[in-house]
Amino acid sequence: EPPEVDALMEKIRGAGVPLREFVGGEPFYGIKTGFNGAFLLTSPERDELVAREPALAELIRPYLRGQDIGRWACDRADLHMIVLRSSENHPWPWAKADDPEAVFATCHPALHAHMKQHEERLRKRDDQGRYWWELRSCAYYHLFEQPKIVYQEIQFHPCYAWDDSGLFGNNKTFCIPSADPYLLGVLNSPLMWWSNWRYLPHMKDEALTPAGFLMAALPIAQPTPDVRAAVESRVSELVTSTRADHDAARVLLDWLRSEHGLDKPGHALQDLGALDYVAFEAEVKKRRPKSLGPFKPAHVQGLRDAWETYGKPAVARRIRADQLEFEVARLVELAYGLTAEDVRLLWETAPPRMPGRGPDGMVTRAE
Repeated sequence: EPPEVDALMEKIRGAGVPLREFVGGEPFYGIKTGFNGAFLLTSPERDELVAREPALAELIRPYLRGQDIGRWACDRADLHMIVLRSSENHPWPWAKADDPEAVFATCHPALHAHMKQHEERLRKRDDQGRYWWELRSCAYYHLFEQPKIVYQEIQFHPCYAWDDSGLFGNNKTFCIPSADPYLLGVLNSPLMWWSNWRYLPHMKDEALTPAGFLMAALPIAQPTPDVRAAVESRVSELVTSTRADHDAARVLLDWLRSEHGLDKPGHALQDLGALDYVAFEAEVKKRRPKSLGPFKPAHVQGLRDAWETYGKPAVARRIRADQLEFEVARLVELAYGLTAEDVRLLWETAPPRMPGRGPDGMVTRAE
């Protein structure tokens, strides 16, 4: 790197305290089940078990995969995890029984029957609890149920998301035990992506590896009260807006699936804010199965109505989000004490997939 880039890296490091100090804890790893086939369920599988044993509703929790994490908010699939903590972490009735499995079968007959069919594979796990039907010992199960920041084990883009719905992460996720919107703004900022590109290890296709012990050392600048308040308000709006995008896309894609047979809608239709109506209609026509016959005037009117309801608001949210991200980026640079020359250097030496816009309006949006 040129000397001025090294100097900027040192300036960023010197402007903050380690993340572990800033949040008072380390990033924690998602749950390793040792055998996903037994512990991870689809919604129909979950509903079937709960119908047979209603008490299981408390033990089967929604879970998050790495691919469900985007910028600002998660767009999770409708998937569930059986959270059977190890007896080392939870006082189960069978923990001190003479015949633990018999007690387990009595307490949770439907769950025992489900796990029993996987017993051979479960016993062979390296990651398991005190008994073969339990998850491995973990001291931080309770942290999954609290508001937190989540991110992927492998990062192609700067994607940190807020979760306050108690999602349990799988082993492709990390979680930061913090409910601080300011911290989320820093992590998603161009400044942090620029720094992490030079700090975190690189993998295939220039993906980054944000392992917990490395992330714990990230320099997080302590903001002034005014900067903190300004970042928090904008980040909160970005989280809300992103969730609205996810909700709109989910409803619209369900309608396209039932009305036009789009079982594989593709990326473009999931990113409505980047389209206009012409592109939206063209994408639907391109992906609509030919077996359904020609497009009719009624179909066109239906698409126009759908666009007015879901597409136009998504475009408006995108324009607003771009402005909010621009403002958050400038506020984070202010928190780290960057000068105008520092910011220009940041963008002149920007890595691939730099999010947002630089000071001259250059757009390098993280897709």
